[in-house]
Amino acid sequence: MINMALREKILRWADSWTRIPVFGLDISDLSIKYLQFRPDGKGPKPDIFGEIPVPEAVIENGKIKKEDELEKILSGWLAKEWGKFRSAFAVVSLPEEEGFLRLIQIPKIKRDEVANAIRWEIEGNIPLPLNELVYDYEVVEPPDSNFDHLDVVISAFPKTVVESYLRVLKRAGFGVWAMEVESQAIVRSLLPYLTRNREAKIIVDIGRTRTGIIIFAGGAIVYTTTVNFGGKILEENLMRNLNISMEEAVAVKNGKGLDKNAYEGGIFDALLPALSALADELKKTITFYQTHAKHTHRVDGLIDSIILIGGDGNLLGLATYLSGALKVRTVMGDFLSVLSSSPSFPIPALPRNKSLAYATAIGLGLRNVKTGNQ
Repeated sequence: MINMALREKILRWADSWTRIPVFGLDISDLSIKYLQFRPDGKGPKPDIFGEIPVPEAVIENGKIKKEDELEKILSGWLAKEWGKFRSAFAVVSLPEEEGFLRLIQIPKIKRDEVANAIRWEIEGNIPLPLNELVYDYEVVEPPDSNFDHLDVVISAFPKTVVESYLRVLKRAGFGVWAMEVESQAIVRSLLPYLTRNREAKIIVDIGRTRTGIIIFAGGAIVYTTTVNFGGKILEENLMRNLNISMEEAVAVKNGKGLDKNAYEGGIFDALLPALSALADELKKTITFYQTHAKHTHRVDGLIDSIILIGGDGNLLGLATYLSGALKVRTVMGDFLSVLSSSPSFPIPALPRNKSLAYATAIGLGLRNVKTGNQ
């Protein structure tokens, strides 16, 4: 078991430092991913990472349905793994589908006056009373001093959701340094690529049961949504169309991807309807951004590229398919650029194809890490 007295002593000691070590804890419906970095002369390296399976119905659409069961899973893992970690603190993800993220504009005022101005904006932009929310904000730095307004990103969650996560984590023995919406952590994990220019980019995070879509433009997240698409749907389609077991479907999906020749075209035919639906959702997202979203900091409505991440973001042939369907350059996420000042710096512990599934955990783990890009 964990020596709780020692742990509390470490927590009090760590709280006196401005940049303490943390590890990322990405909680989703069917798994919990964790990742810790260790400092290195060439940039931070993933030190400890892994995945904890979560049974179905414990968490549904981001809401914890069985707190006692999730606490048991987390406390059992922590008791077994605690000695490996350099940190007493976790930065924890909050579910995208339960949160509200808004990009707003306010008059150009002093920074110490922004907090009061935000309260009024929250009441007009988020459909819950202020006393039922936990919220944070970030001012987007303008490209020059000539702007007559401030762009501010507000993230907010129902108190009941935040309190549920905190309650489980505290009872399981975790020290929570911070909680973030998934999209914020994902953007941090890709920030050097996203900020190479000011053009809009779409991040597509394909998980087991859902896909998150993030539009990043002008230095800020300007739009997020979640759609009902994930690796599980692809596997179920393969299992049904090819009359194979779930284990075989997983192996076929991971090994063959969108190979039009495999199984006499049966794999491609099985996956196409779901992938076509994903492409349609992305088309709607692009159209919405181009026609409705407020373009910040002189960024036009053009989409520079689509970045695929998540456990099924590296599905063989997916980037090519979406590039053709959407007529937008589509690439897999490259986390090497954020983890080192040298683009060629290798990370053998966490291969690129596997790192896509750890995008959120990487961003969470980087919150207090000094990288070559800071």
